Amino acid sequence: MSHTPAAPARRRRRTAVLLLSGTVTAAMTGLTGCGASGASAGEPTVSVWSWRAQDAPVWKTVQDDLARQGVKVRINFRAISPTSYDSVLQTAMNGGAGPDVFYDRAGEGTDKYAAAGMTAAIDGKVDTSAISKAALAGAQYQGKTYGVPFAVQTMGLFYNKKILADHGVAVPQTWAGLLAAMGQLKSKGVTPMYVMGVQQWLLALQIDAVGASTLDDSTAQAITAKQSTYSDPQFVQTLTAFQQFAPYLEKNWQATGSAGNEQETAFALGKTAFIIDGIFDTATINQVNPSLDYGQMLVPSPDGKQPRLDWYMDGDISLNAHVSDAATAKAAEQVVAFTATKAFGDAFSQTAGEISPIAGVQVPAKYPLSVQAEHWYQNQSVNPVFGIRSPMDTPPVSPSDIKKKTAATTPGIFTAEQNVAVPLLEGKVSPQQAAATIDTTLGWYFGKQ
Repeated sequence: MSHTPAAPARRRRRTAVLLLSGTVTAAMTGLTGCGASGASAGEPTVSVWSWRAQDAPVWKTVQDDLARQGVKVRINFRAISPTSYDSVLQTAMNGGAGPDVFYDRAGEGTDKYAAAGMTAAIDGKVDTSAISKAALAGAQYQGKTYGVPFAVQTMGLFYNKKILADHGVAVPQTWAGLLAAMGQLKSKGVTPMYVMGVQQWLLALQIDAVGASTLDDSTAQAITAKQSTYSDPQFVQTLTAFQQFAPYLEKNWQATGSAGNEQETAFALGKTAFIIDGIFDTATINQVNPSLDYGQMLVPSPDGKQPRLDWYMDGDISLNAHVSDAATAKAAEQVVAFTATKAFGDAFSQTAGEISPIAGVQVPAKYPLSVQAEHWYQNQSVNPVFGIRSPMDTPPVSPSDIKKKTAATTPGIFTAEQNVAVPLLEGKVSPQQAAATIDTTLGWYFGKQ
């Protein structure tokens, strides 16, 4: 899958042998080859790693804009498969072979590399005044800022207008209406909803998309404040609602997702009526079928409350603290500094069609669904965030890892949700059992470990 979180999200780890033997895909600008710092004819080359292949044109713009400012640098952009990115980056950083600049997962990702001394604090080096404090929080560790946030990701329920119209199905406005619409489509031989069982990270985001309309702010705050847990009736209701999708999924959904883009491709080709996906994946949908007529709505609330938007801060652009070549280190710092400017935010939103956290940047009108998502984000989003990138998704870095100067991971809520998503849809666990499993995984947060 060629995105983020959603695009932008934390991916299931694989072994180093598999990771280093060909699970990587690359999209590059500048010189071929990537990862090691270097210079060519006096022009430093800065390597940039990301899980977002769609951002390659953005980095060409960055290189051109810096050149116009008199900063000569060759940017070598490398996109790594989203499902492998976290492990590939961690292996490289732990081995001292990491990139000069890299996309970092907000929260847990920021913390583990900062605690290990692998990323450089940018306070005093980069002007982050145009970025809100809320956005910067995910890029900070122990009071210092270690990266520049680059995108706000949102989740929505996308629907194929033609499929619904051809079968006389109205766009559903309620949870009961959504289930009824999918049942009507199924009875006519149409696949109502598509998911990717192999890509549990997206299933976890789908749980959060349902939860945004199910949990009220007081419940989300209670969980955040450790006054309640994920066994709270409202979150159990979230898992119950998610489980209700099971009868309406494509055949053999558990085996879908090895390529990472099957959900978006199936939707774009008219093979399913609904998907729950991130705004980051509209780029893939539009690429596969530019003429597709589709809409976006918030996931309805199972109990009739006003539906709300699930969002998260995707990540931040970080600076490797151990760039050996002085000229490259200076150029890398200049590159990161540019990512905090409105010019970068404009280039990002213009190319990716996503929401930038930089003040003054607006999503272009040519991305109507992203404009709609931006409006929801500003006016109808869940607060506080209770899932990915939330406090319970950012485990404290262990003292031993800090001492060893290595980056490691403790499971947070996003990993916990991934672990229960498939068993829920298969009916192997009840919503109550899944919630209890999540609470056990998060014992470090709720003080039970």
